[in-house]
Amino acid sequence: MGTAFHGLWPTVRLGIITIIFGWSPGADCASGVTDVRFWYGPDKTRLVLELTSAVTYRVFSLEDPERIVIDIDEGQLDQGIGLTKKAGGAVARIRSGRPEPRILRIVLDLQKRSTFHAFLLDPSGSYPHRLVIDLLQRENREEADSSQLDIREEDYLVVIDPGHGGEDPGAVGGSGAYEKDVALGIARRLKRIINWDGRLRAILTRTDDYYVSLRRRVAFSMQRKADVFLSVHADAAQRKTAEGASVYILSTGGASSEMGKWLAQRENAADLAGGVDIGQQDPSLQRTLLDMGLDWKIRESHDLGLALLEALEQVGGLHSQTVGRAGFAVLKAVDIPAVLIETGFMTNPTQEKALQQELTQERIAGAIYRGLSAYCDRDERCPSRTRNESVYVVAPGDSLPLIAARLDVSVADLKKQNPTRSGPLQIGQKLKVPQ
Repeated sequence: MGTAFHGLWPTVRLGIITIIFGWSPGADCASGVTDVRFWYGPDKTRLVLELTSAVTYRVFSLEDPERIVIDIDEGQLDQGIGLTKKAGGAVARIRSGRPEPRILRIVLDLQKRSTFHAFLLDPSGSYPHRLVIDLLQRENREEADSSQLDIREEDYLVVIDPGHGGEDPGAVGGSGAYEKDVALGIARRLKRIINWDGRLRAILTRTDDYYVSLRRRVAFSMQRKADVFLSVHADAAQRKTAEGASVYILSTGGASSEMGKWLAQRENAADLAGGVDIGQQDPSLQRTLLDMGLDWKIRESHDLGLALLEALEQVGGLHSQTVGRAGFAVLKAVDIPAVLIETGFMTNPTQEKALQQELTQERIAGAIYRGLSAYCDRDERCPSRTRNESVYVVAPGDSLPLIAARLDVSVADLKKQNPTRSGPLQIGQKLKVPQ
């Protein structure tokens, strides 16, 4: 046994809390670990080991100090794979060794005690075999959720769902930009606009670069009794000239177009890329929705989609003038108007570049908010407008270019409308909005 594990086994008899065994067919020859990745969520740290083949493995936890041990039979670290700088989240340090010549051992030294869940993923798309270890810190979940916003019972709550995240990048542009980053950037800006305006309240299903399963995104909105669900994405297509925004709602039958059918298949397969243990899936996603609730939901979702299309058309054009329909799993939240917004095409080189830019993301977020507000004007559940729409109140982090992008006006017109403004912007300062 290597020096890194000196004195380990005497502790095992006393310290094992849980042990998981895993095996896959064909796991009888050497398997290389070709990559090691960590993802950090509010209540979970995920370790992903990419493998050249299926493996037999064991995972168990030890105490004093807290550790998670991963043993891979016939495993080996590929040349150049370093572990010392990979730690983070719940993991203080990661190291490797060989308790026996034919066993690769990886040890996670923990910041504090965590439960764990381990599972293998078969190859999917560009992903090879993967061994996934989730370290769960459930005591932090309420704190993580409440840190987004203090939600009140009377709030008109908008759940914003940035698509993909973590292990699942979504669509990848020609220059290597990820859909998950664009979606999160737009979603954060939209949340900021909504909450500063004050008419509505908004929270995000994910606040950083980590994966949230489709099941959990649905459950998140239902548990918080959301009034509206907006899933933000950026599209992909085989034709690189495809461009413009699209809006989709849930279909109980077939998709309204071949594009919608293909898109729904790609989005619904996100759990395969993001890394979900199929054995842990909640069958509620397959339940038939109540007819009365579904009829109302589809009708309201369509009205919301039309309002969003009208607003998005003003800031960059549309890929489709009509609200599309397809069987998106993430939209299956009962009694919640829900839409999936494709803000542009990552596979279009021009749009890929634009979607990464701050002003473009602000412009799109502003358009989504204007569409949402227009829908709310017709929704009796939504609070009435109280703010003077011809006046903009400066928010934290604002600049004239950002304000102009959000309002879909030019900086020149904004300056012309406010000729007496001088010096830096002040939070709470009132600006006249060009009409």
